[in-house]
Amino acid sequence: MKKRTFTICLALLLVLSVMLSACTSKVPTQGDAVPAPPTEKTMRLTIDSEPPNIDPQIGTDLYSIMIGGHVLEGLVRVYDGKVIPGIAEKWDISADGLTYTFHLRDSKWSDGVPVNAKDFYYSIIRLLDPKTAAGYAEVMGFYIKNAEKFYKGEITDKAQVGVKVIDEKTLEITLENPTGYFLRLLGFMCFLPAREDLVTKFGEAYASEPDKMVFNGPYVVKEWKHEEAVVLAKNPNFWDKDKVNMDIIDLPIVTEATTAMNMYETGEVLSAAIPEEMLDQYIQNGTAKMMPNGGLFWLQFNYSSKDYGKILGNVNFRKAISYAIDREALVKAVVKRGTPASRYVPDNIMGLNGKFAAENPMDALTVKADPAKAKEYFNLALKDLNLTADKFPTLKLLGADSSSARKFCEAVQDMLLTNLDLKIELVNVPSKQRLQLVSERGYEMVYANWFPDYDDPMTYLDIWVTGGGFNRSDYSNPAFDTLIKEAKAATDEKVRQQKMLEAEKILIEDMTVVPTHWGANAYVQSDKLVNYVRSMVGADPDLTYVDVK
Repeated sequence: MKKRTFTICLALLLVLSVMLSACTSKVPTQGDAVPAPPTEKTMRLTIDSEPPNIDPQIGTDLYSIMIGGHVLEGLVRVYDGKVIPGIAEKWDISADGLTYTFHLRDSKWSDGVPVNAKDFYYSIIRLLDPKTAAGYAEVMGFYIKNAEKFYKGEITDKAQVGVKVIDEKTLEITLENPTGYFLRLLGFMCFLPAREDLVTKFGEAYASEPDKMVFNGPYVVKEWKHEEAVVLAKNPNFWDKDKVNMDIIDLPIVTEATTAMNMYETGEVLSAAIPEEMLDQYIQNGTAKMMPNGGLFWLQFNYSSKDYGKILGNVNFRKAISYAIDREALVKAVVKRGTPASRYVPDNIMGLNGKFAAENPMDALTVKADPAKAKEYFNLALKDLNLTADKFPTLKLLGADSSSARKFCEAVQDMLLTNLDLKIELVNVPSKQRLQLVSERGYEMVYANWFPDYDDPMTYLDIWVTGGGFNRSDYSNPAFDTLIKEAKAATDEKVRQQKMLEAEKILIEDMTVVPTHWGANAYVQSDKLVNYVRSMVGADPDLTYVDVK
């Protein structure tokens, strides 16, 4: 969700721009010559939206995850696809795969207070506390022993949750079932530490301003001008500071991709995302870089809509929408990156020995529109709903206010009108407002997406369990819930894979959402960039050790 994080709308695609500059403070001119202060390395990137917050247990969007991953350090860090030590310099795993013992290194928060095991204990319990209302509590936290029971109030004693402080430098985590990718989960935003004294002091305002939190990652938030820019500075207290090369990372908020790209074209920046309308040009000249990002893009429906819940919750209506969508045309003419989605789980996600999709082939979705099928299912929906086509209401499609998202929604609007004679009203708002509307169920249809939090099919599947924190359609299928529970409890990996495949088939049959395409990042990058890591999960880009030669 880079997992990856619940983000909705193509506008959440990160727009990258990188600039190296030299900054030298003025020095006195009177008296003896004074040596100039060291030159600061400054890197500039643009993001296209304001991060709602960078509270590790609350943040769920791409920008919160990207910034949070640079100002906070977890027990481990997932860097360039590999799990590397973070605050835990080493760990032991029990023979049965259930108990992880983490041995913490000496490290400090940005205010000089030592980081200790209690900070991680507090943060995990906070994640699981229903009062926190953490979006990732269920999909990430329930792997821990008794976490689900604690979250649901079935037990109230925190001591029964599988997290224990052995001493200031030792933390023990016990799982419900062996989970081979658990270390990868720990690198995600929701498991990054928050400090109890400051959360208590600032309450809901925690992490809303630079002076309302502390940092233990490679950078600190130096400045945050809301809706304008976020400025990061190298953290002198970071345990691995000697390998951090940049002094300043400036993140101005630029909503138009063409503006950032023009900065690259004029030589002002060293990297930028390529806008859709310019992609062909850069593909032809051979400078475009493509990276499948694991993003699954879809049309989502509010089954609980006050006015139109019965329509949006009707499976035949959703199937009609699916058949009316020309996925190939959307990718070729509008998105111009990625691949038409032929199923739910993207084709680059790991399976048993290779890729899950290749090991379990399925062409469940049509690549081209099928108007006849669309009308067939629409007529079935009309019969279910006791409606006639001329009385069918105009529905609203919520989307981002970026140019790329507007174009996508306009294309969908045209396809639904052409293939179904279905009238759609477009509503485009800033991403922060869009997130709030979806969370509060203040939408009818929304153009949304999900990015992987870890490299496994489960990161796409378990968001749809009944009552799940990211299940903002309010979808429910007991058979699906059972399969997810069985998959998570399976100790045989082949059994787990089969359960996940069966669960995916249910999502397709129920047409829980209408997948449109699998995403990819298209960008240009100067050869001067070193250790400029693009990542499918977690913070993208990962600038922990970036440098410019």
